Amino acid sequence: MKLEQEFFVGAHDVDREKKVTNKALLEILSDISMLHGVKSGQTKTEGVSPFSWVVLGWKMQVLRRPSMFSTLRAVTWVRDHSRVRGGRDYVIYDENNTIVAKGTAEWVAQNMETGFFMKMTPELLAPFDPEPEEILFPGFSFPAIRKIDVDVDLQQEIEIERMMFDYNGHVHNSIYVNLAEQILPEELYYHRFNDVEIIYKLEITSCGKVLLEYTKQEDRHMVVVRRKDDRAIHAVVYFSDVSL
Repeated sequence: MKLEQEFFVGAHDVDREKKVTNKALLEILSDISMLHGVKSGQTKTEGVSPFSWVVLGWKMQVLRRPSMFSTLRAVTWVRDHSRVRGGRDYVIYDENNTIVAKGTAEWVAQNMETGFFMKMTPELLAPFDPEPEEILFPGFSFPAIRKIDVDVDLQQEIEIERMMFDYNGHVHNSIYVNLAEQILPEELYYHRFNDVEIIYKLEITSCGKVLLEYTKQEDRHMVVVRRKDDRAIHAVVYFSDVSL
């Protein structure tokens, strides 16, 4: 079952040239994912749901950037699943039905009482009617992040504030784009990267400082978000460009 939803690009969704930002586009993907859960009857719009869908990784390619006050139409569907993970794909269109961006993600269902991930049972997936024949990024898979030891070009501590947290009690997934952008070299800060990947490993659940590490890797820019005390990895963000 596919789901479609229109979204409005507001003044807070654009950059200094009034073009939609990567964070705003990722937020559209996040919102339509949660809306799909609501439409399926699995997620409540008030109070605590029996379980919550948590994203493990994003990949998004931006093909064009609409301006402020545009109306975009997002489409999403579940493409496949493993024992504990569900794969979901996305397309965003503009008012002329031209593709603005496409993305893919992996999600898990988390039991809100126990905190444990749930198995992808037929009952859990039944409302979404997976469509394995429609895969936007064939052959792509999110890498398993266990340990990263590379030469760091830049390092910076940054404060985590309460405004960054969502209703699940951890830093919201799209905020990691903003965090990663803070350590980019000055000449790249306003650059519109057209390819963004985020792999989440350890939730940020409290205020305080985290450590950002920036490394240039050939045609990709990698930012590692680490816990300050023991350098455990919270997330890894990759920025790069694709041909438009």
